[in-house]
Amino acid sequence: MQLSVGPPDGTGRRELTVHSQPEQSDPGAAWTSHAIGVLADGDRDGGQGLTAWPPQGAEPVDVDGFYERVAAAGYEYGPSFRGLRAAWRAGDEIFAEVALPDEAEDDVDRFGIHPALLDAALHPVVLLNGGSAEDIAGIRLPFAFGDVALFAVGARVVRVRVSPVGEDAVSVVLADAAGSPVASVGSLVLRAVDPRRLRTVDDPTRDALFRVEWRPLPVRADLTTSVAVAEIGAAGDRFTDAPGYPDLGALAAAVGAGGEVPGAVVVRLDGGRAGGDLAAGVRAVTVQALGLVQEWLASDLFAASRLVVVTRGAVPVGGDSDGEHGEGAIDLVSAPVWGLVRAAQSENSGRLLLLDLDEVDASGDVLVHAVAAALEHEEPQVVLRDGELFVPRMVRAGEAGGPLLPPADAGAWRLETTGPGTLENLELVPAPEALAPLGEGQVRVSVRAAGVNFRDVLTGLGMYPDPDAYLGTEGAGVVTEVGPGVAGVAVGDRVMGLLPEAFGPVSVVDRRLVAPVPEGWSFEQAAAVPVAFLTAWFGLADLGGLSAGESVLVHAATGGVGMAAVQLARHWGAEVFATASEGKWDTLRAMGFDADHMGSSRDLGFEEKFLRVTGGRGVDVVLDSLAKEFVDASLRLLPRGGRFLEMGKTDIRDPQAIAQAHPGVTYHPYALTEISYDRLGEILSELGVLFERGVLESLPVRSWDVRRAPEALRFMAQARHTGKLVLTVPRPWDRSGTVLVTGGTGTLGGLLARHLVAGRGIRHLLLVSRRGPDAP
Repeated sequence: MQLSVGPPDGTGRRELTVHSQPEQSDPGAAWTSHAIGVLADGDRDGGQGLTAWPPQGAEPVDVDGFYERVAAAGYEYGPSFRGLRAAWRAGDEIFAEVALPDEAEDDVDRFGIHPALLDAALHPVVLLNGGSAEDIAGIRLPFAFGDVALFAVGARVVRVRVSPVGEDAVSVVLADAAGSPVASVGSLVLRAVDPRRLRTVDDPTRDALFRVEWRPLPVRADLTTSVAVAEIGAAGDRFTDAPGYPDLGALAAAVGAGGEVPGAVVVRLDGGRAGGDLAAGVRAVTVQALGLVQEWLASDLFAASRLVVVTRGAVPVGGDSDGEHGEGAIDLVSAPVWGLVRAAQSENSGRLLLLDLDEVDASGDVLVHAVAAALEHEEPQVVLRDGELFVPRMVRAGEAGGPLLPPADAGAWRLETTGPGTLENLELVPAPEALAPLGEGQVRVSVRAAGVNFRDVLTGLGMYPDPDAYLGTEGAGVVTEVGPGVAGVAVGDRVMGLLPEAFGPVSVVDRRLVAPVPEGWSFEQAAAVPVAFLTAWFGLADLGGLSAGESVLVHAATGGVGMAAVQLARHWGAEVFATASEGKWDTLRAMGFDADHMGSSRDLGFEEKFLRVTGGRGVDVVLDSLAKEFVDASLRLLPRGGRFLEMGKTDIRDPQAIAQAHPGVTYHPYALTEISYDRLGEILSELGVLFERGVLESLPVRSWDVRRAPEALRFMAQARHTGKLVLTVPRPWDRSGTVLVTGGTGTLGGLLARHLVAGRGIRHLLLVSRRGPDAP
């Protein structure tokens, strides 16, 4: 916070400004202006009309239970802010008495006017509309103060007059018990707010939550390090052209013989050295890291040097499990190294540097440049992704781009959009209906993972044609309850299927729409299956009647439905042609397509190519998800007639017009919502058999936590994915289980332990500490 007072002008007045900047913000971050004012000598009669009390002709207003009534409408005030004692109405004005609570008395001298007293002085604004919960159309809070003056300090009890000065503004006058001026607000503008965005008494920590976000580190392109660099490790594992040594002992010997003490010593510790046995690799590399760090910290020879521990893929920069900047899955060998070294960094400032790369074969120049940047900016942890450096920063959990926050104390919640046009309007909202008693044939599922479909993108943007569409239509989880008349499914079963509102912890579904998860599958794999394979099966088999010896064109064949359709068509003996963007042709090749059977989904060249390859015969079936001229080109690939299966929703054609323009072609627009539950259940059962036999395989999966849903939907909207995107849902707390708390005997560990017991109902804790049971 910064308070600035300018020089006096010709009349002796001085301009006053108040600005603030986020704590620990980056250098050069913008300052936010909060107030502009003027300092001047002089008096104002801010208490005029408050000497006669209560005002003549004013009618008393009942304020008993006032705070309970307004709480029902969304205004929730803590005990220190409940200062309204009495009120009167005279015409369109409200008069009130407000007192500072006893617990705030000791702080009066710290302020010109105590914040709790000033806040309570604004509460009579609610009485302008009646003051009952029924009279309050919505929550309105102070937005802008104008013409503010303070005449006296130390007030503990004030008289208040609130007068309307416009549709959305009031004036406020405060006087002491004798009617003498205390303060005045010439214009207080009010604005309506969404109550879901308010911090309430029941959720006092919402604005206090923080998270770690990886943010770019600005680096000069010509930056070089002035310190000497050395590298230790086997010759074949080294990154740089710096002097190399097999181990730290050899480097120490060279320094002891008169060599230069390096300012930075690089060592590689990652999964690339783990071999095939993951468990053995984790153990070996972690033990090596522990020994190396202990040796380094124990040596006075390198007390002024920095040990640079280089890993690969140890931490995700983005919110998804595979990262957001081109990185692969998290390296399970490197990740523990980061945990170990970070613990050592906390007690040995300036001795250790962590550097995580996205490529094992990163050039020595790039690595040295990254080290130079970390040293110049005094950063202990740096991540390199696609040539850009990122560093960790603490940001408020509610900042834009951060993870969504589930509603406090809600037994069930779901993802929902609060407005069309942008995915930034997605929120997690309470879903009490998911906990209602089950009806005939219903099953309650604890959702662990949910598949993402393009329908979800359109729904999140408010563009889906069905106004009743909800987010999340498929998923996998564990059955927690079965309703009347349910057979074949029991509590504890792992199931997958068409789960309504699956972007949340609980879904209630018709028993016919779920099937067992195949043995050995993860919930993510299972959640990727239902919509893709059901859509492909019903289109190709039920509508298209695809049979052995026929040919089919599958558009967007690297997407979820496309990959499922390719597997099914080949299983049924059909010849498959496919399109995808050229950037995904390697995926098509990996799926077994040769050059003659691949085309681009970004231009119309596939029409001429596939007609030439087939000798003008074209194909028998088209499975379409494109639009406009791509639909017309695809229709021309049915010169002998055939079946055109339309999955898209943005360019639906008239079947009769298609039949007239393309003789022999039947046009079938379709969606899973139009298929009977019985038929969907039959297909799910048949698919289950094929998955168990290994005839069909689950799809490639990339997953995000559901609290990062906007990122996942944005990723899909940009068509950057292959296979299937999945949102994972946090597993509910098992109150009968045991929670392990590392550092559990420290201050934070103790606070967390108490929260787990009091807030989560956990009864079994295992507190682990390096100091052991003797810790205080």
